[in-house]
Amino acid sequence: MKGNVDLHIHTTASDGTYTPRQAVELAHTLGLAAIAVTDHDTAAGVPEAMAAGAALGVEVIPGVEMNARYRDKGVHIVGLFIDPAAESVRAAMAFAVRARDERNEKIIAAMAADGFDITVDGLRKLYPGAVLGRPHIAQWIADSGFAPTVDDAFRVYLGKRGRYYIPRARMELPEAVRAIREAGGLAVAAHPLQYGWEGADLEAFLRAAKDAGCGAMEVWYPGYSEEERAMLLDLADRLGLTPSGGSDFHGTRKLHIAMGTGKDGDLAVPYEVLEGLKTARAANLLQRP
Repeated sequence: MKGNVDLHIHTTASDGTYTPRQAVELAHTLGLAAIAVTDHDTAAGVPEAMAAGAALGVEVIPGVEMNARYRDKGVHIVGLFIDPAAESVRAAMAFAVRARDERNEKIIAAMAADGFDITVDGLRKLYPGAVLGRPHIAQWIADSGFAPTVDDAFRVYLGKRGRYYIPRARMELPEAVRAIREAGGLAVAAHPLQYGWEGADLEAFLRAAKDAGCGAMEVWYPGYSEEERAMLLDLADRLGLTPSGGSDFHGTRKLHIAMGTGKDGDLAVPYEVLEGLKTARAANLLQRP
């Protein structure tokens, strides 16, 4: 019997603190059978992770997590089994990186105008090779002593009620899903309970994701109760979406989240879930746009 899997992992290619190889090494140490590297708006860490996986006997699923818009709200779509070199994914990533860069520049300019000694070039030197975003700015704020923790930095400065919050451009939900599918991937509606929707609104979002071409949805996620997982499994069954799940591991940037086991051990995704996703991906490929 194969071990558990974690199909939502971030590395230093975006806003995680483990390199792709270190993430795979940790998965190996933990006895995980497979992980998916799903960095925000980039697949730059996938080749290194897959090489490490081949050496250590850990199955690595090439992935990405894309930001999209639904009802004027930001939502995340995970792409599993993607071809990182596919033109559709490269174009979507380029759009997302431009949007992040534009927002970063506006946030940093506003902070600098208020006396903070922060620059885009300085952040790039601190986090070389990463797709810079608010987590890196929040880390700088915390490390510079302007907030006790990264969470506090978001709450006071960068979150929606923060002093320097600036929204960024996002592609529409169908565009993000199309980019994943054109890259041979399976689109997964990520952490559906994190957006604040319940009941009919939650189902409407998942139906919209399904209609856009999503073939799966995350059911296992840190902090979800047994009752919530049961409800999501029922929704997945009714809507014809294959269940997925993962920890959303970011390393030390989210100390309360552990790879493979989530929050206080509340996560355990069996290998059979990955097998189901592989079957769904094969069926999805037959219906590629």
